[in-house]
Amino acid sequence: MVQTDQDRVTLEYRYRREGEEWQDIKEPVPLTWTPCNYGGARPWFICPGATCGRRVAILYGVGRYFLCRHCYGLGYESQREDRADRLRNKAQAIRRKLGGSANLNAPFPEKPKGMHWKTYWRLRREAQEAEHASFIALAERLNLLTERMEKI
Repeated sequence: MVQTDQDRVTLEYRYRREGEEWQDIKEPVPLTWTPCNYGGARPWFICPGATCGRRVAILYGVGRYFLCRHCYGLGYESQREDRADRLRNKAQAIRRKLGGSANLNAPFPEKPKGMHWKTYWRLRREAQEAEHASFIALAERLNLLTERMEKI
């Protein structure tokens, strides 16, 4: 259940660790407001973490309490990617931007109507360079894994 006031949101929920009994939790989360450029105001949560107090837009229910990503040590997906993943994602994003499939095995998409040829060829070159570099990075990763397996 959620109760709202001008300066706080109170979350009421039940929490249970594996093998333990359910606990009723009533967690007040302070709010702060900032003015918007064209009028009105925008609410922000103040993280209720013991030493945090950050102004955040999102609280995560990973554990017993709803806290910010800093308190739970959560990173963005892009922070967990290695070089091969970033390059592959770049190539896939370009393919989707051109209206094609993100599948790197699919034929490269045709030029969309209204796009300049110069732009299309630049994007195609960038996608092919990213694909090629991602395959090289993946091969390097596989070589390292093979070397490690041979040592065992």
